[in-house]
Amino acid sequence: MSMTPTSAFYRLDSTAVSSAPESPRVGPSDGVCAIHQPNLFPRLSTLAKLFAADRWIVLDDVQFARRDYQHRARLAALDDPGRQQWLTLPTHLPQGRATRISQARLVDPRRSRRTVELLVRQYYGHSRYWEADARRLRAEVARRELRRPDDRPPL
Repeated sequence: MSMTPTSAFYRLDSTAVSSAPESPRVGPSDGVCAIHQPNLFPRLSTLAKLFAADRWIVLDDVQFARRDYQHRARLAALDDPGRQQWLTLPTHLPQGRATRISQARLVDPRRSRRTVELLVRQYYGHSRYWEADARRLRAEVARRELRRPDDRPPL
């Protein structure tokens, strides 16, 4: 993925073999760039990092990790944070362990969507903002379904 800086390039001071003099370089005044691997439900700290960045990159061309948060999330009850449950979406990895995040596919997208809807409602349905959030989530799911007609959408 390529980023276009908003300011002019400047000449490198070093002509070391590892960096050619004509290579473009983004300086510190060009803003903040955040890079993050996609998660099923990003944490607030991740969202804050993305919000604070001038540019952000979704790092999805690295190995999919089954024990990471790319296809799962830990849900905690609002009234009892100690009561937790993993929400894990079954995934198909076409290249086995070498599969990149961008290549991973949901095994059963309809079942995964239903599981997410039920568990998120179970854990957060009594929140004071649930109705507004649920409307936004339904709209986003519908938008994505129109965009991806294939049977195995990317994560």
